[in-house]
Amino acid sequence: MLKLSCKYFFLILLFISVNIQAQFVNYGSDPARFKWNIVRTQHYKLIYPQGIDSTARRYATLLETVYPYLGKTIGTPQRNAFPVILHPANMLSNGMVAWAPRRMELITTPPTDLYAQSWDKQLVIHESRHVFQTDKLTRRFFSPLYYAIGEQVAGVAGFAVPKWFFEGDAVTTETALSSSGRGRQPEFNMIYRAQTISGKPYTFDKWFLGSYKDYTDNFYTLGYYLTAYARYRYGTDIWDKVTSRYTRHAYLIPPFSHSLNHYTGIGTTGLFEQTFSFLKSEWEKQDSLYMMTRKAGGHDPVYISPETKQYTSYQYPQIVDDSTVIAVKSSLQDITSLTVIKNGKEERLSYTGRINSRIALKENRIYWTEYVPGIRWAHENYSAIKYYDLDTRRTVTLTSHGRYLSLSLDADGRTIAVSHVSESGVNQIVLIDTDNGKEIARYDIPGNAFVKETTFGGNGNIIAVTLGDDGIRIRQLDRETNLWKELLHSAYVTITAPVWHNGKLFFESGLDGTNNIYCLDTKTLQCRQLTAARFGAFSPALPADGKRLFYTDYQAKGYRIASVLPDSLTTDVADFTRPYRFTLAEAVSRQEQFNLDTVELSSSIEFNPQPYHRLPHLFKIHSWAPFFYDASDLLDLQTDDLATVVKPGAMILSQNTLNTAMAQLGWYYTEGRHHGKLAFTYMGWYPVIDLNVDYGGRALDALWTEYQDNNGKLKERISARYADRNLIEAEARAYIPFNLTRNHYTSGFRPSITYYYTNNMYQQHGSGKFRDFQYLLAELLYYRYRKLSERDILPRWGGQIRLQHLRTPFNTENYGSLYAAQFTGYLPGLV
Repeated sequence: MLKLSCKYFFLILLFISVNIQAQFVNYGSDPARFKWNIVRTQHYKLIYPQGIDSTARRYATLLETVYPYLGKTIGTPQRNAFPVILHPANMLSNGMVAWAPRRMELITTPPTDLYAQSWDKQLVIHESRHVFQTDKLTRRFFSPLYYAIGEQVAGVAGFAVPKWFFEGDAVTTETALSSSGRGRQPEFNMIYRAQTISGKPYTFDKWFLGSYKDYTDNFYTLGYYLTAYARYRYGTDIWDKVTSRYTRHAYLIPPFSHSLNHYTGIGTTGLFEQTFSFLKSEWEKQDSLYMMTRKAGGHDPVYISPETKQYTSYQYPQIVDDSTVIAVKSSLQDITSLTVIKNGKEERLSYTGRINSRIALKENRIYWTEYVPGIRWAHENYSAIKYYDLDTRRTVTLTSHGRYLSLSLDADGRTIAVSHVSESGVNQIVLIDTDNGKEIARYDIPGNAFVKETTFGGNGNIIAVTLGDDGIRIRQLDRETNLWKELLHSAYVTITAPVWHNGKLFFESGLDGTNNIYCLDTKTLQCRQLTAARFGAFSPALPADGKRLFYTDYQAKGYRIASVLPDSLTTDVADFTRPYRFTLAEAVSRQEQFNLDTVELSSSIEFNPQPYHRLPHLFKIHSWAPFFYDASDLLDLQTDDLATVVKPGAMILSQNTLNTAMAQLGWYYTEGRHHGKLAFTYMGWYPVIDLNVDYGGRALDALWTEYQDNNGKLKERISARYADRNLIEAEARAYIPFNLTRNHYTSGFRPSITYYYTNNMYQQHGSGKFRDFQYLLAELLYYRYRKLSERDILPRWGGQIRLQHLRTPFNTENYGSLYAAQFTGYLPGLV
């Protein structure tokens, strides 16, 4: 019985350790050349690189403006000033909240597929809500646990809270506290709507856990509908009550669903069934309008891309001729590629990397922009312009280290217009020569609005879709006078994919609750809706003669390329001042009674930047524990003996706010011996430095002893014995993790040098003296793998080569050196 109890004790420790380990997230470092400032506001500590003061002031103002309203429906104020770090050199737009140590990290570069909500507002609302969520969950039952394990308590407190709640509640909040948000985007619900109306409905488990067979989107959408519907049906404070009860009764199984059931009479599955019954009713009303339009003879497209059994998408069509279209193809079973479809047959032209724009075709070249990782720093990367030459069948990089987004081409294919965002937050349109990749001109944007996308209009003028605090608008730049003209007034409606043809601007928008194609006459400024898609019409494209309209039409099995004749198009006048109202989005907005898009931002926020020096902030103790585990051992767990992972002892953990230094100091007891452990990693220089010291255990002596062989002759051999001293093992390692990832291959090169010391002793044969043991290990590691598709477990193609040289630097008379080479390869399987 005692043995069984011990087993369960270690199981509990392991379970807690696994969950708190998930909090130890290091999102990477910024370039070492950065110098930093810190600004302290009433509720936040904002840390940012010097030179972006205006961006930092904007974030500080937004954070403090929205702060009083973030806790209304979760029921708790945030405690203590919360660290916020800005990363301006990263092009992979995102935001993250972690809790060990507690911090918010914001990548300030906006994405081009953004809806009608400025990126900084969306980040501030969404990520700040995560702070309030976690702060609420670590109270009551879990609050005393902080004194035992520090900020690791967040991982324990959140172990039974589903991910759909965390992200769904944050999406609900960004929707409720603004005029936009993902809850008001038709494309956000499109996958669920198409599957529910025209496909086989999925269960809650399949939507939440995902599938390798079918496309199931992500838990952001699922979570939004569950959390928003619960507020719509059970009241504004439903999640305040559920999370409060969870923190009081976390011992109930399952605690979160049990708390939900206490106030609603249903658990998670019941909430899913109620929510999707409501949504199906809403979506069927929308679908009936589509059916009426179809019966009336409108919108009957001809499909260019094939109908597939597996989920497959063809996007961003470009017209070669009447029978040939080029598109970006993606699927669950293969990675993204450029594909040409001719007379119903398709051919892959080339695989691509991480595309961040639509493609554009001119003069036998297909252009796009693509993310390119920085060679060393996680928070420094680029967006390059590339093109595929249809004649040479080669992919060429036109610009390699720019910050270019959303390209478009002029009529003769000689000039590219791109959106450019500087690290300091200045938005411009940049013109680039297609022959040499050099910049021709730069144009500032009124109000420093973000340029989502551009297209060239008549006389070489540039038409831009811009995003600001008042939503999205369409502007036209006269390049001769440098004067701007407004073509469509600002609205909180998504507008994207502009294409100019014969004085008319075609684009996609979710104005009527479904993404459709619209047409704006650039002279009369009258706008009309052209398509009436069932689930969504995207990416308009027109041939030179304009006789057909091509676009992508979403269906339950993915995006298909379609075309329609002008006679089958609708011609309804579009009013962008009256967007579609989503029931749940409007309901949660009424509950909040605050809108960050309409409130006047305060100019009285105290903003007094001070230098933030690295050295005094090298260590930040955030967690501790009355037991010991090694993080690397925990991640590589492959044993049933839990005691080898979690040991009696104690430890403290440190990670600084800039993610450049991590440390662990601990003591543990195993096999009857006491051990001390010290680990330190510094990532703020170009080489990464690792230091590890373990003190404890019993040291060994290797000595020469005599023995008689079978013939009675005396011989010598090496034997080992335990010594009376404690064992010391120390390791120092330096390496440079070069990231060489390009196109559709993940690759890297990592040279390293390791020095190892131990006080295990060996006896020299001649002198009989004892010496400690130390060695140097030099290693070169290179890897290159084809990127994984959604269904891949291992790469289809790739390899890794490792070269090593080991030697003892101070005792070459007794030890030689070793050379080793290892190659690992991946090839496609037969099945």
